[in-house]
Amino acid sequence: MYYVYILKWKKYYVWVTNNLSRRLAEHKRGNVYFTKRIWKNIVLVWWFEYKDKNDALTLETKVKKSGHIERRIKEKGFVMGE
Repeated sequence: MYYVYILKWKKYYVWVTNNLSRRLAEHKRGNVYFTKRIWKNIVLVWWFEYKDKNDALTLETKVKKSGHIERRIKEKGFVMGE
């Protein structure tokens, strides 16, 4: 499985991984460059799983390029958590 996930702090962080629990643990330990200074304050707000890596990468690209992450989440029928 591949997961597109979104973390929120003051900004959003969108990425793809094949092991969501491992990747979240890396964020929480401060081992990820983009989130290492804010790891205590980040929140997982959304994720979606795909069997195909290309499908996950396509969604990730659409979300990042759109600049409207909250709208993309709502289009998928999910409600963001805070």
